Amino acid sequence: MTPAQIIFILVSAVTLFAALMTVSVRRMMHAALWLIVALLGVAVLFVLLQSGFFALAQVLIYIGAISIMIIFVVMLTRQVMSEKTPQLNRGWVAGLLAAGGLLVILAFV
Repeated sequence: MTPAQIIFILVSAVTLFAALMTVSVRRMMHAALWLIVALLGVAVLFVLLQSGFFALAQVLIYIGAISIMIIFVVMLTRQVMSEKTPQLNRGWVAGLLAAGGLLVILAFV
């Protein structure tokens, strides 16, 4: 294996883990931080593909602007969200079934 392949495997594993953590953590601030890690991993993958423009756009637009905006929104609305209310969506079963159905359709196509 070449060093580029080893870096690719490590960065993609970190990116997938960060994406999984983004949707599975309970706190919004932690989700925003994991989102930054996932987007940074995608930028590194763009660098490995020798696509500097997309890597720079990924860092400047997504990590620099959108993630910071999400963090500010979470920090400003922290008092609105209380720990007493349930944070789970009641329609998670329907969402899971829809995602599974879409996976089957995409796998078939």
